[in-house]
Amino acid sequence: MCSRKSIPTAITSDDDRNAVVAKDEQIRQHLCSVNDLHNGQMKEFEIKTVLVTTSILLIRQNDKFYAYSSKCCHYKLPLVKGSLINNHLRCFAHGACFRVDTGDIEDHPGHGHLPKYDVEIVDNQVIFVAKVKDLGKLERSKIPDNLVIEAKPVVAIVGAGAGKNFYNDSSGFTCADMLRQNGFRGRIILFSSEATLPYDRVQLSKQPAKNPQDLFLRDETYFQKAHIDLLLHTEVTNINWSDKSLTYKPLDKRAKSQAYDYLVLATGLRPRKLPTTLPVHNLSNIFYLRSLDDAGYLATTVKSPDTKNIVIIGDSFIALELCGWLTTGLNEKKTVSVVMRSKIPMARIFGQRIGQALQKIHEKNGAIFYPQANVTKLTGENNRIKFVQLEVGDLIPCDLLIVAIGSEICSELYKNSPIEMTDDGFIKVNKRLETSVERVLAVGDISKYPLAIFNLDYVNCQHWQMACSTGHQA
Repeated sequence: MCSRKSIPTAITSDDDRNAVVAKDEQIRQHLCSVNDLHNGQMKEFEIKTVLVTTSILLIRQNDKFYAYSSKCCHYKLPLVKGSLINNHLRCFAHGACFRVDTGDIEDHPGHGHLPKYDVEIVDNQVIFVAKVKDLGKLERSKIPDNLVIEAKPVVAIVGAGAGKNFYNDSSGFTCADMLRQNGFRGRIILFSSEATLPYDRVQLSKQPAKNPQDLFLRDETYFQKAHIDLLLHTEVTNINWSDKSLTYKPLDKRAKSQAYDYLVLATGLRPRKLPTTLPVHNLSNIFYLRSLDDAGYLATTVKSPDTKNIVIIGDSFIALELCGWLTTGLNEKKTVSVVMRSKIPMARIFGQRIGQALQKIHEKNGAIFYPQANVTKLTGENNRIKFVQLEVGDLIPCDLLIVAIGSEICSELYKNSPIEMTDDGFIKVNKRLETSVERVLAVGDISKYPLAIFNLDYVNCQHWQMACSTGHQA
């Protein structure tokens, strides 16, 4: 990374320069010569002042220079390692994408826009210009501080259905956030059956013991500033499709009714349970991961000295991510067994070579794999599993059973509705993510949509990036 001294309009001594910075709250820093960067190139520079030290990213495109914060708004990783193509800057890690000319986010994950700074060309030299107070910002919001909203139209975003459905914090939150970021001034109501602010759910299987505060996508101040009505611990129990209204019930309170102009369904998925035909399938130490509460319970249970043998059923992303945490992220060593129907984990997604490499990594960390195995019996005692019986005869000791065998759609709200659905239970949407019911959209894992690039009529991709992207597009 290159480093240049901060300079005011006229060159002065260091002491004079610092005085100017402190007084005017603005710096002017020479970065490089115009010819040091070609079109389509980017370079990271260090910015040092008496108040803050940070780094910025300089980009040259179409003979114009742009300066942004150097860190991706998602996990704050260096954007200089990413790719720069046709007015798009894409992060190398998880694919978040920003417009080069504006810094606005165009593809997710992550939700903020890049902080943008001024660039001046003086005598063929590139000069960086910014206020000191703006240098420490990691992302930029387009929501004005003095935002005033109107009573209509009303957009209701439903991420909580009947029973144990959960708020899909990727697509539902992204839809609400992008509405405000792009100038929508009507009312936005966001329903969640969970008690916490929207959070980064995909981190739960990677770091179950992480502080919940560190997972929140936005704090309470954001929702107040953005005038988004976030109704926590609230379940939507019924939708009147013809009257454009819904019924919802806050925890321990009476049911209420809410009219809407637009409805966005973002109910997401829930974990697939063990079949009821399996004996003692509902013992107390059987675990499914979906929520922050689940993650907290798992972290506490795993750390107990009574939990020595842990069995994971499945070879999904969640199964293997939890396996990685259990074998490398604990102070006390546990016996971790992975029971899977497939011969090689994740082979159906990544192929055999990568699947074998993943298995070797986990085995090196101490995990035991049981491939092509079927669970035939769970042996319990005092309402707790003690052994997992396999069809081939293995009897695996078990103090905690983690089930990660896929997901099912939270579809109770619209199963008997006028919404057109696919034979396998997904909601059909068009290229604008609209359902067959006027002014009702569906986003995230519950929908099937056209994919023109491959000339496919209906596809479903259950991935956090797609959930965010469909929320954005809606």
